Amino acid sequence: MLLFADDLKLFRIIKSPDDAVLLQNEINVLSNWCSKNNLLLNVSKCKVLTFSRKREKYIYDYLLYESELTRVYKNSDLGIIFDESLTFNEHYLYIQNKASSMLGFINRSCKSFNNPYTLKALYYSYVRSILDYASMVWSPSRIGPIRAVESIQNRFLRFLSFKCDIQRQPHSSYLPILTILNMESLEIRRKRLDLCFIFKLLNGQVYCPCLISILSFLVPNQSTRQINTFYVPLQSTNYDKNAPMNRCMELVNTYNVDLFLCTNVELFKIYLNNLLI
Repeated sequence: MLLFADDLKLFRIIKSPDDAVLLQNEINVLSNWCSKNNLLLNVSKCKVLTFSRKREKYIYDYLLYESELTRVYKNSDLGIIFDESLTFNEHYLYIQNKASSMLGFINRSCKSFNNPYTLKALYYSYVRSILDYASMVWSPSRIGPIRAVESIQNRFLRFLSFKCDIQRQPHSSYLPILTILNMESLEIRRKRLDLCFIFKLLNGQVYCPCLISILSFLVPNQSTRQINTFYVPLQSTNYDKNAPMNRCMELVNTYNVDLFLCTNVELFKIYLNNLLI
């Protein structure tokens, strides 16, 4: 059971009909508890979503108050759209459309602005915040989604270079403009956010014992030249390799990040500036 504010999620790994019956029993326990405490659940807002990458999924019709729950194939949870295969393709489209719409609003409303740092502040507040939100969960590993998300920022940089007369050759890299404005690509920024999350997790600023239990520190049996912090098992698929905690551990190893060097997250962010280049 996962509970956040007034949102409740019941989940169970379903491998057989018996598992489905157990989940139905848990739904019955919940509905009985709510009835006894005069807390009625809105059946129309309760959904069933099966996460599986198998072609054939075990489907069971779950009931709440003797009404069949609606089965969906994607659902928004705390601002992130989860699909049944956990590819996050729907979420990529959602944030691209939302960020693009907000960027268009800034472009139309700020035609008279010519200060690049003012436009940069607006972009950070209203556009990049959309593209950053909870990126640790959905951070893409495929080239297509990475470029699609990055194209939103590139569109802003084109607008900025035109408005503020920042020289850039057609079809050239956006790196010079990023350097002038002290910005970084969204891909690098997602790596920064991943590393900052691991730092907060290990230094007690984020309390989540279940995530800490997933981290696997590398403890060699003998002295070696191995400098990796974490042991990351080999994964047979890119899907498993890009799982949030596996991806974060691999990032720490790749950049040889010292997670215990800094005393607070602000110093850690400064420390990362020299690593993520």
